Amino acid sequence: MSKALSDNSEHTERLCSLFDLGAPREKPSRVAGGFHHCMWRLETQGGCFAVKQLADDMDMNDAATVAQINATEVTACEFSRHEVPALHSLHVDRQHLHLLDGIGYLVYPWTNASACHRNGIKERHAITVAQMLAHMHRSDIDVPDLGDVPAFPVTAERVIDLVQLARQRNVRYSDILEDRLEDLLRIVALHGPALQRLEEHQVISHGDLDHKNILWDEAGEPLVIDWESARRLNPTYELLLEALDWGGITANFDARPFTTILQAYVDAGGVIEAEMIPAVSDAIQGAWVSWLLYNVGRAVGLKDLRQRAIGSGQIDLVLSALLRMEKQKDRLTGIAMQYAS
Repeated sequence: MSKALSDNSEHTERLCSLFDLGAPREKPSRVAGGFHHCMWRLETQGGCFAVKQLADDMDMNDAATVAQINATEVTACEFSRHEVPALHSLHVDRQHLHLLDGIGYLVYPWTNASACHRNGIKERHAITVAQMLAHMHRSDIDVPDLGDVPAFPVTAERVIDLVQLARQRNVRYSDILEDRLEDLLRIVALHGPALQRLEEHQVISHGDLDHKNILWDEAGEPLVIDWESARRLNPTYELLLEALDWGGITANFDARPFTTILQAYVDAGGVIEAEMIPAVSDAIQGAWVSWLLYNVGRAVGLKDLRQRAIGSGQIDLVLSALLRMEKQKDRLTGIAMQYAS
């Protein structure tokens, strides 16, 4: 396991020198949040910065992985040039990601803006999100180094293997996973064809614009963070995925933010593709199953207790989302069709 940045004065000093941040005033302090990577607050003579220390399971020896991470930050830069409030990492000659002894680091300007708690989501938040999505989908930016993220459909074999492993390791929710196995396999069977359909129309976009990845300053202005999922994707897929999240599909779903986002997206010039909506629905459920399985693997296979606990918590959220989507799929699809063209 990599040494924490707070215990690695050499890396701290090298980062300060590389980005000309000024000498550090004190050791970096851990910042709460982050499902995968570690975030640190670094105060220097030149100001305050946020440092993302990439997780150990990111293969920094793989050139394609390194190039893709850097390209996602370049994507944030490009969108900032198109009037999207995107927070991107500092760079030296367009190189954002820097490796020190095999550990990847990204350094950002510090911001005091904060994410909106799910219970605090207002209509204005939903409208702003929709307007940003419409703007990004129309921007038609080009990032040549941004690779196509392979859309690997989940296989039935992997579902069965991980559900069995969860039972053997006595993971929380293993009983529910076994009870829902047929439903999971049904979703998996539809996932591959849905992904192929959505590849017919793609744009570069953020890819994970949920409520935790938009910060709001004291004036109520947004700041989009965490661009590591940036990729080419179908715009209607991203819209409905985020509308579901902002509506609280993993908690207490409220159709009002969902509907507000669709209306505001169309009002801002976005186009919801009616012919894509069935595939979008199948692809969203398939993506949730994929995330579910990733976190089952997290909960049973990692030695890091923090990551195991996060994995277990995510299993709970995804199962809740799948159950709610199953109950409301026809209704939500019908609402989306009303705004489609």
